[in-house]
Amino acid sequence: EAIQDGAVVWDVSQGKLKEVHDTELSKLGGDKNTKMHFVITGYVASNTEGVATTLQRDGSDYSAAIMGRLLQSTMISIWTDVDGVLSADPRRVPNAHAVTEVSYNEAMELAYFGAKVIHPKTMQPAISATPQIPIFIRNTFNPGFRGTRIYLSSTTNMEPDKCVCGFSSIDGMALINVEGSGLIGVHGVAKRLFGTLEAVGVNVVL
Repeated sequence: EAIQDGAVVWDVSQGKLKEVHDTELSKLGGDKNTKMHFVITGYVASNTEGVATTLQRDGSDYSAAIMGRLLQSTMISIWTDVDGVLSADPRRVPNAHAVTEVSYNEAMELAYFGAKVIHPKTMQPAISATPQIPIFIRNTFNPGFRGTRIYLSSTTNMEPDKCVCGFSSIDGMALINVEGSGLIGVHGVAKRLFGTLEAVGVNVVL
């Protein structure tokens, strides 16, 4: 892929993929009906200057999503060590189960608030594709299980008795309440508050 300022340059990446495809196809005689299987490494990429780089955290899953969009796939499968997106952390909720399907928004909310199955950036290529691509979270050690489908919507939006998709949690959180009559109409309070927290390396969750 071609990466610029941490983002995928889709037209350049598409051109590189076509170049590789055409080169390999010519080695097989040039018949466009020839089926080819590409084994592609994840995590490692190159920037627009041709310098090797990495896709950082969850880069392998991100690579799969990138290739899924470039190849205009009908689905993207992410293989992991759990049966899918779980309804809760199994270390805290022993009877947690894999959710059949969740929407992109639900999956991003769960990931943002502590779920470890899929990183939000992995969903970006699938969401920005035309048409959008469903993502399946599957278990390498239980390949016969369907897993979880992440797509446009889920049954949680349609069935009242399933209005809760799942639970996630974040450790080490603290709630700060700033109040007082001296804050009314005073400019720059929020800037000072957030600036002070940034100075000491505190991440603010809104």
